[in-house]
Amino acid sequence: MTQEIIAACNTSIVFGEKKILENITCSISAGEFVGIIGPNGAGKSTLLLALRGFVPLAAGEVLLAGRPITTLSDKELARQVAYMQQEVNVGFGFTALEVVLTGRYPYLKWWQHEQAEDKAIAHRYMEFTGVEALAEKPVHLMSGGEKQRVLLAKVLAQETPLIFLDEPTASLDLVYQEEIFRYCQLISQQGKTVLIVAHDLKLAAKFCSRLLLLAENTMIADGPPEKVITKENLQAAYGLHAAVFMNKVTGNLDIHTYAADDDNPNKDTKVHIICGGGSGEKIIRVLYERGYRLTLGVIQPGDADANAAEAFHLSCLLGQPFSSIDELAAEENRRKISAADWVVLSDLTYGEQNIDNLQAAFTAKNLIVIEDTPIEKRDFLEGKAIELYTKLVKMPQVAVMTFPQFITSLEKNMLPAVHR
Repeated sequence: MTQEIIAACNTSIVFGEKKILENITCSISAGEFVGIIGPNGAGKSTLLLALRGFVPLAAGEVLLAGRPITTLSDKELARQVAYMQQEVNVGFGFTALEVVLTGRYPYLKWWQHEQAEDKAIAHRYMEFTGVEALAEKPVHLMSGGEKQRVLLAKVLAQETPLIFLDEPTASLDLVYQEEIFRYCQLISQQGKTVLIVAHDLKLAAKFCSRLLLLAENTMIADGPPEKVITKENLQAAYGLHAAVFMNKVTGNLDIHTYAADDDNPNKDTKVHIICGGGSGEKIIRVLYERGYRLTLGVIQPGDADANAAEAFHLSCLLGQPFSSIDELAAEENRRKISAADWVVLSDLTYGEQNIDNLQAAFTAKNLIVIEDTPIEKRDFLEGKAIELYTKLVKMPQVAVMTFPQFITSLEKNMLPAVHR
């Protein structure tokens, strides 16, 4: 059973007449790496300050190892929680080692100087964050990434079970942002508890074990990244239209954002896409972004178009691997085509495995055929696909266009009228 190290119990914070946070409740255990995310002004930094005891609560309490934080002395708190604030101005001339040694103050009497043990601890954490070679360099002469690593070494030198970081990656290059998150992930795996205020959702999802999502003066989600960063939560917190999916290449949670009308005029229009081999990826994306109700099929498992459908959480009819479309799949494909207001046939290459997709297209009430490559270059059935395709495109319910023409038609609402 994991040990609770810090908890917020129905906490609320008010500054003057302004309500900042209300009814925040969470329990954080040893070894967690917790990201606090949310839009600007959501109260992320304020929550971190409250958990450290730096701002008074209007209601509720914060417990540190089971004790109300208000009962702990400054020295006791400093031995439990190391806090790295958002903006740190280091005085002119202070070296990296001198800055890191200030992290040892909770363990020194007012009259004491740092001992050999303190210096050994400072050097150990400077080595860990990769700034040991900069020990004698003045901090004001350092790059942003170097300075942040020095400050991280400082909070580590405080040797507390809890570490609070308020936007430590702000204004850093991507390589340094990732570096800070990697250090935090590693130290949490070693048993420390890390809370970090983060703006980059992808980095937070990649490295944090848990996320707290703040919006509208409260916490709207708490849990592992895949449960917190969802299409619905991003819409509620940020007003953001997005598709959230597991990236097959990186293995990380990914986010695709796009502009869309909140009052979606296409939400009741059903579109079935006949595609495969990656020929439907762009079609899937542009129609999804415009809010159409999409289905796909028949596609081979592992196909790029099947992966796109999975990313956008679409209904996708899959065939048997390395096999021709079977009778059940063919029948279901025709049902989906029949239920659609219109159907898009992508710039498919045809072989024995997928020729039934071309045959199924004849049953569409309204059909848009995307033709970027002549059918003669896409027929691997010795003319069978050419013969079917030539008949298909002559039918009255069929419109043939290139993908750029398709995009133009969508933008200008000039798609063919629905045939009933």
